[in-house]
Amino acid sequence: MLLEPADQARPPAVHDMVRVHGETGRKSLYVNPTHAIGIIGMADAEADRLLAELYWYMLQPNAEYRHKWHKGDIVLWDNRCTVHAAAGGYSADERRIHWRTTIMQ
Repeated sequence: MLLEPADQARPPAVHDMVRVHGETGRKSLYVNPTHAIGIIGMADAEADRLLAELYWYMLQPNAEYRHKWHKGDIVLWDNRCTVHAAAGGYSADERRIHWRTTIMQ
């Protein structure tokens, strides 16, 4: 649930579940376990089952990359077709600097 009252009053966003990459033409899932709340035109129980199955395929441990950070590292990924999350791997008392860059055409 969104925490800001103004955000809570907004209607849910609606997105296609499959997107086509603008450069490669490859299809990718556009669903997120922490944000998707259903599928339009599908009963909740059926949608929940389908989403659970999709998440199972999307989040396979043998298909993930975990970076072992070293000073000066740069990691790039394509947000259009990648699930990503912070996973630790660094000392909690260590000072970290994060820079985000978005490339637009």
